[in-house]
Amino acid sequence: MSLNLLRGLLAAACVLWAAPLAAAPRPFDVHDLVRMETLGRAAVSPDGRTLAFETFGPWETATRLDLGARAHWTTGRIRLVDRTGGPVRPLPGSVPTGQVLGDWSPSGRYLSLFAFRAGRWEAGVYDTVDVAVRWTGLSPELSFEGARPAWTADDRLLLPLRPDRPSAWSLRHDAFAREDTLARWSARDRGEASATALETRGGIAVPDAPRPRVEVRRVDPATGRSEVVAAGPIDDFAPSPSGRYLALVERGEGVAADDPLVQLAPTWRSRLRLVDLRSGADWRVWADRDVAANLLDWASGSDRLLAWARPDAGAWRDGDLWLVDAAARTAAPQLRGRLDPLGPDAFDLMTAVRATWMGEIPVVFAARPGQARRDWQAVRPDGVETLSARVPNPTPSLAGVAADGLMMVADGGVWRLRLGEGGRRLTPDDQVFARREARDPYAPQRQQLNAYPARDWAPVFDPSGGLWIVQADGARRRLTGQGGTAAWMSGTADWGVVTRRRDGVTRLSLEGPHEARILATANADLARVAFPRIVDVPHPDRLGRPASSRLFLPTDRPVERIRGVVVMTYPDSGATSGLYEPGVLFQGLNPLLPPGAGYAVLWAAMPDAPPLERAEAYARNIDIALDAAAAAVPGLPVDRTAVVGHSYGGYAALMVASATRRHRAYVSWAGPSEPAVMWGEFQGTERAALSDNLFLLYRAGWAETRQGGFGAPPWRTPEAYRAASPFYRADRIADPVLLITSDRDVVPMSAAEMMFSALHRQGKPARLVTYWGEGHWAFSPANLIDVDREIDAWLDRAFRTSTEDPRSASSRSATSSPSSPRP
Repeated sequence: MSLNLLRGLLAAACVLWAAPLAAAPRPFDVHDLVRMETLGRAAVSPDGRTLAFETFGPWETATRLDLGARAHWTTGRIRLVDRTGGPVRPLPGSVPTGQVLGDWSPSGRYLSLFAFRAGRWEAGVYDTVDVAVRWTGLSPELSFEGARPAWTADDRLLLPLRPDRPSAWSLRHDAFAREDTLARWSARDRGEASATALETRGGIAVPDAPRPRVEVRRVDPATGRSEVVAAGPIDDFAPSPSGRYLALVERGEGVAADDPLVQLAPTWRSRLRLVDLRSGADWRVWADRDVAANLLDWASGSDRLLAWARPDAGAWRDGDLWLVDAAARTAAPQLRGRLDPLGPDAFDLMTAVRATWMGEIPVVFAARPGQARRDWQAVRPDGVETLSARVPNPTPSLAGVAADGLMMVADGGVWRLRLGEGGRRLTPDDQVFARREARDPYAPQRQQLNAYPARDWAPVFDPSGGLWIVQADGARRRLTGQGGTAAWMSGTADWGVVTRRRDGVTRLSLEGPHEARILATANADLARVAFPRIVDVPHPDRLGRPASSRLFLPTDRPVERIRGVVVMTYPDSGATSGLYEPGVLFQGLNPLLPPGAGYAVLWAAMPDAPPLERAEAYARNIDIALDAAAAAVPGLPVDRTAVVGHSYGGYAALMVASATRRHRAYVSWAGPSEPAVMWGEFQGTERAALSDNLFLLYRAGWAETRQGGFGAPPWRTPEAYRAASPFYRADRIADPVLLITSDRDVVPMSAAEMMFSALHRQGKPARLVTYWGEGHWAFSPANLIDVDREIDAWLDRAFRTSTEDPRSASSRSATSSPSSPRP
């Protein structure tokens, strides 16, 4: 390394992480959490000259909390900067706060954007030539499973719209349910009918209300004029690269659920239709084939489309990868049983057949018949070739897709996949690289699973956080900028836009071969905040397998002054998630908060357990984790513990409460308490919008084949549901329980209400707190603060030994032991 380069790296590091000296830091608390800022998406113009990126203000300044997780969009601002120099600048004109970044047009002249104008979500376009923002007057939809607004090749913007709603329904989900309920109440008050109806026939649920009509409008960015190019019950669309054709996935008739039940299996048919945007002619590809979500991929050089489709009478495994030629109006199956791209897992809306194009050759991540291992396979008329045969552990993700090959990061290296090679490692065996590309938070599910970057190079990071660009010919170079948890946002083969987070402070930097330039900083004040000290605690789990729990310790006090140990748990998960990293705005159960109040937090790693063994197994695994933590940190007060969980972790906390007297208190936030009720009760928002997203079997699938693991509905295995129900084990719970619920949660409020009633009936200590207007997490800053206050007050009450009931203290064992039911 040259002396000048070394000086440059050191200077860049100093610029990146320089911070003023300050007094001793104070502990991180919930007020810091709600004041946190966020850096959003970044997008480089097609010519590589201009970078657009988002910044979002403090969460507590959001003005539309009914938007839930998207509330911070109301604080958003788009910034522009030239890569070659010049200041970071805002959008021109008086664009209101609440800006959200879209995408560059293919020519790079236009940039789509969105903003809340007078409280209404509206699409606009920034014209780089006229240096002006023009508004369309249209409020586009944002669908979970479908497409977002998209450009065609001739600089026309396609927007999906709901003409029956003045603003995007997807942004008003909770508010719509509330407003719709009020409208029905008003109809009742006027003496009018106020009913909704849902009927089931042959396992197919049919609401009286029709599926809403969706329009796809083509907008001229120069004039703002728009025209409808397609309409119907559209769930998804994708324009071809030539801009001539539009692929549409439309919702068809209902379909009965699979058996065994799949949690997110579609409950309707999906039909594929192609529209010629020049002539207006359309073609319904099949009348008797169901198209899978999450795959709609056009070849870059021709108007040919890949889709997975099954016969209406068959299962998804009976389907095939189809090549649809829009110009010739032909569709041909590609696999014919030669490959299995589905693997052992059930197929649902969260999974996908992973496939794309290598030039004009379809490639698919699939296994040979009778084999478990899946590889990237090139599918040609004369046969199938395994592209990743020499890769020890190929992955379904691709770092780059080009006409002559694929780029993949696997086994700590960067690999090139080409015909005739079987996989070539481009980086040395003694160097370890990882792919860390930021997830696009606006991309719907299909684009998150099946959208691969068009490039013949890969950005990767070494263990120190250094950014490298690896070319398809094996050439590689390290760019400037280092330190912190890094993620690639956007860039070219010569430079990159990277977020780097350290000690809660996040910086967006433009990093090239010779210098790194800071473009934006979020949460600079967190540099003066002390986050918990983290200790990894390896130990065997109850099954004897290697596991690692994580201990979060206060930094403002010695071990002997720790008030107690808060055990957080979520079966089959760990505390290494990036959600719990300092500087990440996470509104769920956050292990970074209790240490600020003087507690240690032990995130206990534990495997799940069969329903009949669940309570005692969970309790035993927590005992193992606590014993390992006590050995790792002598003096840790493992005799003063409480168990806290959210969602399935809240369920686990209630199960542990029914199996042991070791812990002084419990907190169950959004925890299911009666799986049989969870199996069938509707979600609050679903009741008012039956025609939009009819996932009636979502919770039934959770109980039967996902986390619940019961394998059947309640009437087939009632003994398993009863054994694994905290509600039916309520007589075994003796220690205080705090129950937290919300009326918009996917876990029904009745879960907490039933458990509270059961404890109340037995004269046992419990507290029920309901947050109105919230969902599975809390998004209102005031509610976030209040949840933290409620949990802290509950823990404080439990750990105040001077006021503890002596009968409870004498009966509590230092080890796990079942509580005897009351006579």
